[in-house]
Amino acid sequence: MTCEARSDGRALSRQGIPVSKSVPLTGMKKAIAEHMSNCHQQVASVSVFADFNVDALIAARNQGRFEVEGVKVTLTHVLIRLVADTLRKFPLLNASIEDGAIQVLDDINIGMAAALPDGNLIVPVIRNADRLSIGEIAVEARRLAGLAADGKLGLADIRGGTFTLTNVGMVRGTLWQTPLVNLPQAGILALGRIREAPVVRNGQLAVGSLMGASLSFDHRIINGFPASQFMEALGDAIDNVAAHMEAKK
Repeated sequence: MTCEARSDGRALSRQGIPVSKSVPLTGMKKAIAEHMSNCHQQVASVSVFADFNVDALIAARNQGRFEVEGVKVTLTHVLIRLVADTLRKFPLLNASIEDGAIQVLDDINIGMAAALPDGNLIVPVIRNADRLSIGEIAVEARRLAGLAADGKLGLADIRGGTFTLTNVGMVRGTLWQTPLVNLPQAGILALGRIREAPVVRNGQLAVGSLMGASLSFDHRIINGFPASQFMEALGDAIDNVAAHMEAKK
């Protein structure tokens, strides 16, 4: 059934529904609305879901493996590096369509979606994230977050992203999300909140820490099987984070 068949096609305010407030679509809000509409219309979006066991990640943090003097490192900062390293193995997720061809990109620049105080969304970019230490990622992420909060991000801070990460788990109760691919990128990964859940270890039932994750990707660029393999590889990196980071030194 089409929208026209369900209603008379008029705006709700013209159907007698009272309006409590009118918010003009201007400036940044208008630009975001137009960009999101273009993303929805142009991308052949598909989503893959996974539950990542983050017990090893939490244990490594609690053991101080990610500590850097004078820098507060969060799990998100570690995950940015793990995502960047995994993208290197799946280059079609670090690509875009341009001039009728898939352009595989050399630099891995992770956009980190951030909500602004006025409710708008912005995506500052951590450049060459696979070449930065976790401490360097933490410093850059905090610098960008501070600029975003003060409304002082420059064009250089938000341009050139090749893949986006959004941490929806910062909102209590949010386990999953199917984010829109941020054109001209090929993929976006949403991380849900960490929760305790039953897991099986060596045939025995136990309580583990799980984090829901969803990858939305452009099916014009990458197919479902390699996208699922990306999620599997990222899960392995998270599960073996200490060995992974030691090997990357």
